[in-house]
Amino acid sequence: KRLVGFISLAIISNIVAEKFEIIDETKYPVNDLESGQGMEMIRKARSSFEQRGVAWFPNFILEEALLNAVTEVRVAASNTAFITDEKHNAYQLGHDDYSLSANHVRNKKMRTRVASIAYADLSPHGVLRRLYASPGLLALVRAVTNRTNLFRLADPLGAASVNVFRNSWQHAWHYDESEFTITLSLQQADRGGHFELTAPLRKRNSSDLAFENTAAIINAHSLYNVTPRNKNSSSIPAVEHAPFEPGTLQIFAGRHSLHRVSPSWGRDRLVAVFCFADHRGFINSPQVQFMFWGRVDQQPRKIDLDDTSYYCTNSSSVLLDNE
Repeated sequence: KRLVGFISLAIISNIVAEKFEIIDETKYPVNDLESGQGMEMIRKARSSFEQRGVAWFPNFILEEALLNAVTEVRVAASNTAFITDEKHNAYQLGHDDYSLSANHVRNKKMRTRVASIAYADLSPHGVLRRLYASPGLLALVRAVTNRTNLFRLADPLGAASVNVFRNSWQHAWHYDESEFTITLSLQQADRGGHFELTAPLRKRNSSDLAFENTAAIINAHSLYNVTPRNKNSSSIPAVEHAPFEPGTLQIFAGRHSLHRVSPSWGRDRLVAVFCFADHRGFINSPQVQFMFWGRVDQQPRKIDLDDTSYYCTNSSSVLLDNE
């Protein structure tokens, strides 16, 4: 009976997957990374990621997949997106360090306005959750980051989500809680809405907060004034604008590189966010969940049908083994 159930589930998954392709594998052979084309793709992307903290893949998904994703997101943005209008520090830590001043970069609160569609509110058979569950995307992320111990999040709200930036909205400078973040551009704003980022400023040790460089960026590239102040303007880390053409996939070390979304103007800026961590079962903190999705759910998410780890995991660990 278990074998029959396994085969039936696999057949259903194949039927769903055959509706239409998502990734343009003629450009990006994610399921054949050992081919000559695949190895060259990884070599270039890994070099960019190691030096700049980011790698880009323009036109990563096919036009039909992009149109389907945008259609789903526009409906969800009107019906289920939770609006955040909050202040947070650059490290998204929920408490202040009272040994430091209120104006210190560790404590300074900056405003973020964004709407976000939670993972649970996206269709299990839609483009975005299917892409997040695909073995090809996970293989690409692991290869580019040169990390075999990367896993999909167990977060039922933040594993994969969509950020919606409406007129004048922005996301203040910050670091991510998850180790790596992958974004997919869906729709540009008419003006602004630039994704701005630095090369990695923080070391692998998550306790390294890089106060001086972080403060220097915020002072130079925002209206906020924080301490400690950098008196040497020539030593301020560089900031670059990431490409945001619809269909562009970006692999980004968000825990280590400071980044923001500048104010967006005109039509909604839509971007899907796929999160990965360096251990199984990672769930964003209750503070982050509440800030971006208006609710807290610390129960590990169920595995999507297309996620092949579903078939390889025993029933006692299926909810935590998000490979």
